[in-house]
Amino acid sequence: MSAKTSVSLTTTAVALLFGSTAAFAADANAFGERLKAVAAEQNVTLSYDGASSEGDDVVLSGLTAMPQGEEPAKLGDVTFEGVTGSTEAGWKVARVPIDDIDVTEDDTHTTVTGIAIEGLELLPTDRSSLPPAKQMSALYFDKAGIESVSVEEKGTKVFDLSGASIENTINDDDTFSSDFDFGSFNADFSTADAETVQAMGDLGYTKMNGSVEGSASWDPKTGTLTLDPFEIDVENAGNLSFTYEMSGYTPAFIQSMQQISQQMRQNPEADQNGGMAMMGLLSQLSLGSADITFTDDSLTKKLLDYYAKKQGTTADQLAQQLEGMVPAALAQLNNPEFQKKVSDAVSTFLKDPKSLSISIDPETPVPAMQIMGAAMGAPQTLPQVLSLDVTANDASSE
Repeated sequence: MSAKTSVSLTTTAVALLFGSTAAFAADANAFGERLKAVAAEQNVTLSYDGASSEGDDVVLSGLTAMPQGEEPAKLGDVTFEGVTGSTEAGWKVARVPIDDIDVTEDDTHTTVTGIAIEGLELLPTDRSSLPPAKQMSALYFDKAGIESVSVEEKGTKVFDLSGASIENTINDDDTFSSDFDFGSFNADFSTADAETVQAMGDLGYTKMNGSVEGSASWDPKTGTLTLDPFEIDVENAGNLSFTYEMSGYTPAFIQSMQQISQQMRQNPEADQNGGMAMMGLLSQLSLGSADITFTDDSLTKKLLDYYAKKQGTTADQLAQQLEGMVPAALAQLNNPEFQKKVSDAVSTFLKDPKSLSISIDPETPVPAMQIMGAAMGAPQTLPQVLSLDVTANDASSE
């Protein structure tokens, strides 16, 4: 090969290399600008010092996120792995690992590790051909998680959490489901203020551990939104479970709500008109069912013992006082049947704390405005309107 030919090939290679790099840089900048625009729709202001590409990855250096009304969070250099697409067609990111957080403020030391988002999508402006769950927002992700959170006060660990995650799924029939696990937590109250230390010690909870998790689903065709269940479980205390089902939460409803919210943010002086518009929207919702159940694991007895001691009485006497207060509290409803049902349930639970449930299960969904009207105009009818039931020590909830 001649020297002339070699120089020519080298020049061509350099030109191709710089041309390719320029194209990647343009893509990185376009991705960064689209990310900023999508974040702004979520009321988060993003800024960064520079955007560059490394193969299929995009790196935003000096990335800072500032939610509306909050202090900015400096995320540093963030790598978006496996980036494909365009602003017009939408961007897809295989994975976004976030650097561990290690912050010390006064005597508080906080660390957060293993932060990552998987299957991130920055959807295009025109989303009419996408599944309904992706039409409601320009931001979508398959999974997000945190491996651990740790908080220390003056060198003592007062809180830690592990295994938090949210996983979203769009099913073949276009229904959307989300499973969220806020992880297992441990709390130590030994370094709290003296009053809290004393109270938690008297209750027997100098330390506390548990978990929080739940699942939700949405059917855009029917507008049915379901939470089943959301659970808070605390060891040696109890389990609180909450479920509900409502209808009318259609894509059209969500879009109208987003528009009204945006108008209220842009024109705060028109809050009253916006509030009336929101009330009009709420009239489209109906409540199909709901249930909140507390399953005791020694918390009730500990609370009775604690407050009985403060009042200079016994736990049994305090329980009797509480039983007597229930009828008086419900007397204004002028609904003797419901009053007796609640009184019997509370009495049964206090005598033998196992579980206490409040459930709503009407034959057909009850419109939200009907519930509000009954609550304001004829509260005594609410138990019938909602098919409201209160039960204690139900074997199915234990």
